[in-house]
Amino acid sequence: MLSFLRNLISVMLGLFLGVLVIFFIETSGHHLFSVYQNVPNITEPEAFAAFIETLPLGAFLFLLFAHSLGTLISAFSATLISGHSRPVPAIVVGVLMLSAGVINLISIPHPVWFQISEVILYLPAALLGYKLSLKATQWFTSLR
Repeated sequence: MLSFLRNLISVMLGLFLGVLVIFFIETSGHHLFSVYQNVPNITEPEAFAAFIETLPLGAFLFLLFAHSLGTLISAFSATLISGHSRPVPAIVVGVLMLSAGVINLISIPHPVWFQISEVILYLPAALLGYKLSLKATQWFTSLR
């Protein structure tokens, strides 16, 4: 039971940290691209879809970077907090982030190349976070 609770808490904290990373990167992206100054209300689907079509390539690449790094940080921290070397927390985080990404892609229109890239990037980012967490754990234990 304690192992389950530790895994659950590690996943929740990992998700929280990853979402914070995504939020801060996306917010900084909004300051980098002037097109974000005139964002229409998302409740107006036609206007918002037209706005998405005007976004430059850099804005989409920035989003991919934010989502990838956020997933990597989520998986890294979930694995570290869980305290074991199995990839379960990282995979759970990766699947949950992928699910959120798919919901985002369904809710907001995106170019097809972005949709494909977005779906492909989540699980490899989670697995990379897992592997980096294992390396960090090895490094920390070698300092003792």
